[in-house]
Formats: sequence, structure tokens, C-alpha cells
Amino acid sequence: MNTEARDNLTSAKTVDNGQFIRDWFSGAAGGGAPTVNTPTSSADGDSLATTLAMLMQVIKDSKWSIITLIILGVIAGVIRALSETPVYQAKLTMAVEPSTASSGNQALFDPYAYRFYETQYELLKSRSVAERVVDRLGLVERESVTSFLVPPSLSQTLVLEVEKLLGLKFGERVEDIDSTVQLTPDEASRRKAWLTAVVQSGVSVSGGDKTNLVTVTYRSINAGFAADVANALVQAYIEQGLDAQLNRSKQTTRWLSQRISEQKQALDKAQDDLQAFLVEEGLLDSSRSTDITTDELRSLNSEYLAAQSNLAELQKRYGALHPKISEARSELSAAKQRLDAKSQSISSNRLKQIELARLEQEVETNKELYEAFLVKFREADISSSASQVARARIVDRAIPPSGPIYPQKERIVLMWAVGGLLLGVGIAFMREQLDSTFKNGRAVETKLGLPLFGVMQAMDKNIPNVERHYLDNTRSVFSESVNHIRTGVMYSNVDNPPQVIVITSSVQSEGKTTLASNLALSYAQMGTTLLIDADLRRPRIKNIVDTGVTVGLVDCVAGVVSLEECVQQDPEQNKLFILKAGTTPPNPLELLVSEKFKQTLAQLRTKFDHIVIDTAPVLPASDAVVLGQICDCLLLAIQSDRTTHHMARDAIKRLNASKVDVTGLILTQANIRKDNPYAYGGYYGYGAYAYIEDAEGSTKS
Repeated sequence: MNTEARDNLTSAKTVDNGQFIRDWFSGAAGGGAPTVNTPTSSADGDSLATTLAMLMQVIKDSKWSIITLIILGVIAGVIRALSETPVYQAKLTMAVEPSTASSGNQALFDPYAYRFYETQYELLKSRSVAERVVDRLGLVERESVTSFLVPPSLSQTLVLEVEKLLGLKFGERVEDIDSTVQLTPDEASRRKAWLTAVVQSGVSVSGGDKTNLVTVTYRSINAGFAADVANALVQAYIEQGLDAQLNRSKQTTRWLSQRISEQKQALDKAQDDLQAFLVEEGLLDSSRSTDITTDELRSLNSEYLAAQSNLAELQKRYGALHPKISEARSELSAAKQRLDAKSQSISSNRLKQIELARLEQEVETNKELYEAFLVKFREADISSSASQVARARIVDRAIPPSGPIYPQKERIVLMWAVGGLLLGVGIAFMREQLDSTFKNGRAVETKLGLPLFGVMQAMDKNIPNVERHYLDNTRSVFSESVNHIRTGVMYSNVDNPPQVIVITSSVQSEGKTTLASNLALSYAQMGTTLLIDADLRRPRIKNIVDTGVTVGLVDCVAGVVSLEECVQQDPEQNKLFILKAGTTPPNPLELLVSEKFKQTLAQLRTKFDHIVIDTAPVLPASDAVVLGQICDCLLLAIQSDRTTHHMARDAIKRLNASKVDVTGLILTQANIRKDNPYAYGGYYGYGAYAYIEDAEGSTKS
């Protein structure tokens, strides 16, 4: 091996060949070509780090799309945050304690005390308190109240944000103008009902479990309005409690006054009835009259008994017709009449006494009731109803909040930015899953299970004659990638390096001719090399290099001209020779399977160290299948971002079906970038680990 070839081989070794280099050495140690197996599931899941690395690679490949979506997410988040109406919350703290009636027998512990506080919470949110707030703040007549309740437009929000940033104020706003509007009674009534509902909707009340402190909050789109309503709300609640207390006192006084008047009338009537009865019945001195009547009745009863006794004695002495007997009987009859008359008189007086006692009792009862109501009236006990009354006082008044509680603009923008990130990553992974083309060398080896011999970077379209770009700078990144492929082919069988190399592809325009031409130029650095254009249907080498002859392979195999006349030396590389396709044959496949072609190829083997054959694609034609039977090595070119997995697999299956093995794969037209040196299986992104000549002309690596 000459010095130039040794230097090129050394440079090829300095490039990390990846896993397939180890496979080559394993194959060489075993005395044959390396055995390439399809990756198993255990290999796919070799480690989580490999999967994460692939995911990170997808993110890196789509980083600009992801960054764009993040920026769009931030912009959308800013617009959303500005379009949301800010809500301010003012908070007031007050102490509320129950006050029971001064009955002197209230319980020390009330298990239903929580009902009292729940009642106060509902009272604070009641419609009656909200109406008091509307009246207290004069909201019905205020013209600027609409600005406190109607959300601003997006343009107004932007102006407010600019004012906050600059600390300026552009003109006078509606809420700064203190003016009133004239409304009809119906309009005022409807406006008050609407404002009452608005005030009610923003009220929130909560209390602690272990304290009597109650927190009242009010939310509004205006900070000052929220504080005003919160303060007015509590004041209205306290006033409503005092008014309710005063109303109860007035009602009690009114009721007592009415009852006292009625009871006075009843007492006067009872006294009048008693007086009239005494006068009418002559009972002004009823107790003395009772004593006289009793004595008379006792005397009359004695007279009756004496007359009866006298009659009994006379009847013993005299006969029935005796005059004394008749006289005694007359006296007894008269005494009995007087006793009966007096008894009837006494009975009549007894009824009068009963009626008198009733009238006197009625007078006494009315008098007691009258005096009791009079005492209550003097006391004016406002807690006589025995109901609880709330005692409330403000602890901390509400002040205008410094900032809104909603929206949280930073959080919204962050969420939209994260959403843009997730969307970008999701789209990148979805695109990666849906895109069945090959993006990098790792994907080629993983999907096809064959070794990757190298990667050829995509060249600028403005570069002329890219098929011979190797000669422009043999130490460039492009040239090093070609040398890398040459090294891979050589190490595919160390004991017997391939001499005849066939280069094909799945379909046309995958860069196989560019690969074949530049690879032949690379092999020419190591020995005599022949480049054969065996793509007899669409030959291109005749358009790449002008050797001055028009005959070629077809003419030689057909016997029209000799082999020496067809093979011409490359005008720029003295160790490279060109064998063009020549005349287009009617049936190229028959020419390639002919014995004459095999003899011609055998003759060429004896004359050249290396032979590179460019042939037709596998899927549209069978030329590569025929050439693969008689060659030493077959390379399959796969274009990055164009050749699909199915196309490459179908081409390999077609070759394998004819017992033609694909020695290695070449990824062509790859977009190798400096910021992603590992993306395509090599280190070419570092600007090539090439040679630097010092001042004395020596070469350093």
C-alpha cells in the first residue's frame, strides 16, 4: 500500500465508525463478513437512556418549530390575559356577637349558636341589605356606575396597561366624572333592581370556627368600587339591625299603649257597674245591713218557736174548741208568716251580695292588669320578645386592593407557553411517527437491520458537477464522508476486501450516481479504479465526465469494439478509468445476464484494483439483482428525507429473494448540521477531523 493510501486509511480510522465498525471486526475475526441481525425487542429496550436520547433528538430536530409555537403560545397568552376582565376583591373584617334579652335566666351554653351566625351570613347577602347599599352609595343616579360594572374592551385594557407601565394617564375616564342622570320612576325602579342584583352577586361571607370574626368580601371589576360596596354593605347590615331593634321597640310600645288604654276602659266600666249596683240596691253599707237582717231573722225564729210551744201546752189543758187554743193558733200562724217573709228577704239579699262580690272582683282584676301594663310601659323593655339581637362592629375596614385576584396574568402566559411547548413537542413526535422517511443514520440501521457504511451530506445546488466534488478538496467534510464509506467497504471483509462494488438504490434520483462517481475517485487514491456506468436505461456518467469517446459497455459486450477502445482514462485523475454505457440496448437485462458480460467483467478484474459499478434502481428494474450475483459487494443508497421505510425494505427483500445480500447502506443527501454532530451517525458536524499542513509542509492529524 502506498503512502497516500496509508494516510487516507489512517484518516478514516480517526473517524468514529459507530457500532457497525465493531461488527466488521467481529466478522473479520470470524473469517467472513459480519452477521447483521435485526434488532430484537431487548435491544430496542436496551436502556431508557437510548429512548430518551432519541426523543431528545426529535426535539432538537424540530427545535425551531417548537420555539415558534412557544412564542405563539406566549403571544396568545398575553392576548388572553389582556382580554380577561380583571376582578378585584375588597375584604372587611367585623366582629359579630349575639345579645339575648335581659331575662336573667339565659343559658350559659347554646348548642344551636351556629344557627345565629349562619343567619347573619344570609342577612349580609340579603336583598334588603343590597338595596340599602344601592341607596347609601346613590348608585341609581350616578352616571359613572356603568363603568364599574361593564367590562372594558380590549383596546381600553391595552390603554390601561400602557398607563400602568408608563405611569401616565391619557385623558379623563368616565368613572372620574361625578355626574348624575335623570330617570323616570320606572327607569329608576328597573335600574335599582339591576344594581341590587349586581351587589348581591359579588358578596361573599365567611367566619372562623373558633372566633366571632366574620370576613366580608366583595368582588368587582373596579378596585375602588369593590371597597366602597364592602364598607357600605356592613354599614347597611348594622343599620338594618338597629332599625329592626328600633322597630321592635316601637311595636312593643305601641302594643302596650293600646293595651293600657283598653284596660283602663275596662277598669272604669267595672267600677261604674259596681257603683251603679250599690246605689240601685241600696247596698252602700252592705256589711251593717247584713248584721241587722241576721238579728231580725233570729228574733222572728224565736217568736215562732215560742208560739209553737205555747200552742202545745194549751192543747194539753184545753180542748180543741177552747178560745185560747184558737188564739194560740192565730199567733203561731202570724209568727210563721213573719219568719217566711224575712227568710225570703234574706235570700234576696244573698244574691245581691254574690253579684256585688263579682263586681268587686272584676274591678280588682282590671285594676291589677292596668297596673301591670303600666309598669311594662314605663320600663319599655325592647327585649320583651326574648329574641336574639346581633351586636356587630367593624374591626378592619375594606381598602381598595392593590391588584386583581383574577386573572393571574403571569400564570396564564406561563400556561399558554407550556401549552405551546407541549403542542410543539407533540407535533414533532407525531410528525416523526407519520414520516416514514429516513432522517438519520441511526434510523437506517434500526429500521433495516443492516450496517450503515457512511453518510453523504447534502450539497448546495449551486455547486457545479457535484458528482466529482471529491476532487475539489480531498480533505473536506464531503471527501471525508466518502473515505468513510470506502473504509466501511474495505472492512466488510478484511481477509478478502471487495474488488467489484455495485451501487444501486430503491428508486431513481437517490444519489447513487453521485455516490458511485465520488467513491470511484476515492478508490483511485489507493490504486487503479474503473467506474462502469451499468445503468443502461438512464446513463448519467457520460454527462458527468467527457472522455472523448461515445462507445462503451454495450458496444464492448456486443463485440462492436474492443475493451481497450471503450475504457478511457479520467482527464483529472490518472488512476481512474471510465467505462460508459455506450449505445442504448433494446433489452439491457439480457445483456447483463449474458456470458459475454461475465467474461468482460472477469477480464476487467485482472486489469484494475477496484471496480465501481453504477446500475439501475432495484424496484423499477432487475439489473441490480443480476449484477449482485457476480459482484463482491452491493451498496444500497438511501436518500435522507425521501426514501421511505417501505421502499427500502421492498428493495432489500427483492435482492434477498434472488440470494443477493446487501453489504451495507449509504445515507445520501443528509442535512448534517454543526449543532447536531451525532444526528447522522458521524462526527462530520465538527467541520471534519481533517488534516492541517504546517509551515514546513508536514501533515498533522
